[in-house]
Amino acid sequence: MRQFQWMLGTIFLVLSLVTGCNQSASNTGPESAAPAKESSNPSIEDRATTEVNDAIKAAENYKNAEYEINASEDILSVESVHKRNETIKPYLTEQFYEKASNTRYTLLPLKVADKQKVSLKLVDLQCDLREKKENIVVLNYKLNLLFLNQEGKETKRIPIDGILTLFNINGQWLVQGDTFDVNTFKDFIVEK
Repeated sequence: MRQFQWMLGTIFLVLSLVTGCNQSASNTGPESAAPAKESSNPSIEDRATTEVNDAIKAAENYKNAEYEINASEDILSVESVHKRNETIKPYLTEQFYEKASNTRYTLLPLKVADKQKVSLKLVDLQCDLREKKENIVVLNYKLNLLFLNQEGKETKRIPIDGILTLFNINGQWLVQGDTFDVNTFKDFIVEK
């Protein structure tokens, strides 16, 4: 009988320890993990929001540089084209700059301004996040491109929408791709 009491006491003690340890671990585990998780999530979210905002600001700067064109007689001269490419170059990755300048993509706004004998101005630019990955932000954008006559009065308003892909290279957001309907400009460049 004495052995039975000793065995029963040992089992009770072991069960008490196991139950107590499990309750203690379950009570302290999530509570101690929750504050760490809560404190780390806002900083990750804040960093992601800051990165997206920085990418949007870079996209806005690029689009303004791309579409702010003052009419001039020599708008398609070698010097003017070179100046234009140098103005846009800081906003683009090296790879996209080479592609854009080789395909004469950077000249589209200049050609429109030349053929239409107008200045160009961007208004109502809106950029919205489409996708975010590490060091890559993809934005949808919408804007209106104004054609301005010699007096600075609006003669046409062309809506343009597209997708910009930006890469974070050494802490700077640069455009790696700009996809939009090129045919938007076709009617204003091609002589009929």
